[in-house]
Amino acid sequence: MKPFDIYISSSQDVFENIALEEYFLTKYKKDILLFYINANAVVIGKHQNPWKEVDLSPDRDYKVIRRLSGGGTVYHDLGNINFSFIRNKERDFVNFKEHIIPISQALEQLNIPNTISERNDLFVGENKVSGNAEHVNSSLKRILHHGTLLYDSNLIKLNGSIKPNKPLDIKTHAVQSKRSPVANMREIHDLGNTNSFLDSIIKKLKNIIIVNSVKEIEPSKIETITKLIEKKYITSDWNFGHTPQFKYTGKSGEVYRIRKGKVIETSDSTKIGLTFNKILEND
Repeated sequence: MKPFDIYISSSQDVFENIALEEYFLTKYKKDILLFYINANAVVIGKHQNPWKEVDLSPDRDYKVIRRLSGGGTVYHDLGNINFSFIRNKERDFVNFKEHIIPISQALEQLNIPNTISERNDLFVGENKVSGNAEHVNSSLKRILHHGTLLYDSNLIKLNGSIKPNKPLDIKTHAVQSKRSPVANMREIHDLGNTNSFLDSIIKKLKNIIIVNSVKEIEPSKIETITKLIEKKYITSDWNFGHTPQFKYTGKSGEVYRIRKGKVIETSDSTKIGLTFNKILEND
């Protein structure tokens, strides 16, 4: 791989950091390795159904956002580190392992033995500590590979947030998450708080990949990112409306066809055009 500029986001806002990834992907030409830590958030894959994947209770204390890449749902908090390789590529676009291996090697050097699974996740023993996903921008010939690193997350909140609080009768072809038991790497080797662990990861990576520089970046000061958040990442149209079409059978047996988060077909014509959330409120 070519040399990287490492950026560390100063923001803990999931909307800013997910938008920052797209900004680097589409507006930059350099190869970048980005690190960021988000406050409580659930991030779903581009082709997922949030009503099948997330506890969407009104009193939830986490934000919900849809990302650019496919794959499954993940929970972020201040005990989790996110890494993103954003690169130019002329061929072999989807190659998970070339990005996972440097992270795996850095963990090994920190005395955290790990393995890469067939599904391109990192495991410590029987427990998953890192999930990974990729997005290819073929027109720009750039790729985004990003992953999580569970270091000191609240695993109770993690497990509770990434499943609906009540089952819904939904039939869908949307991508469904494959759940695995998870663990925190701090239980394996305590390297201080999460920021100290990040510093250690970057230090080891400098021995594995070529690093030009390490810089901090503040997404909120970049106008393009602010506009991306307003027009896309904070909107219901993106986070819920982008859900692949599905069918829902209500408690009374009424069947609804949902597209872009709204009812497009049901036996009661007065409900056509209602949001799916409205249907759930009244069901």
